[in-house]
Amino acid sequence: MKIYKAVFDTEQQGKDYLLNIGVLIEQDGDEGVEIVFAPTTAAVVYIGKVVEIPGTYGPDGEVITPPVYYPGFAIDVMSSSDLDFGTYAVYPADKSAHSFFGYPKDAEVPPPTTPEDKAKAIIEE
Repeated sequence: MKIYKAVFDTEQQGKDYLLNIGVLIEQDGDEGVEIVFAPTTAAVVYIGKVVEIPGTYGPDGEVITPPVYYPGFAIDVMSSSDLDFGTYAVYPADKSAHSFFGYPKDAEVPPPTTPEDKAKAIIEE
């Protein structure tokens, strides 16, 4: 299983992209066309806006300083497929928003390596 983390401009852009690369598929259901996970998709987590700087709150929950969010809408995917998220891919490492079952919160998908890096690794083995 592979973990992919991506950030899109909007939630709808992310959903459209997941449909386009086959993470989600359309199928006929009892109430028309339904969008479901592809057989190779184990999970899709719609993280949403990710807090960059937490807000501060008073004793009664009133907002003293509102939170500041990173730009975009985050979506995480667990799949057995090799997927390409292109420029939408992010690598948050220990700043991940959640964990997947069996994978720790800071489980990281390594960024793609160049052909030169792959050749170097083979030579060093």
